[in-house]
Amino acid sequence: MDNNYTSNSSSVSKVTAFARLKEQQCALNMQIRLAMQVHDIKGQKKLELEMSKLMKQMNRVSV
Repeated sequence: MDNNYTSNSSSVSKVTAFARLKEQQCALNMQIRLAMQVHDIKGQKKLELEMSKLMKQMNRVSV
């Protein structure tokens, strides 16, 4: 029973972490769109780099 609890707890932690990462992804998407609208190429590239790192984190959590 203790092993089952640990498994469930781990699953909940992954779901929570993934949800947090999805929220960050949405925020970054909005920031990238804003940078595009104001023609801030430097800011857009920086945000896209952050997005790439975030996507790698999301892939690690979802596996």
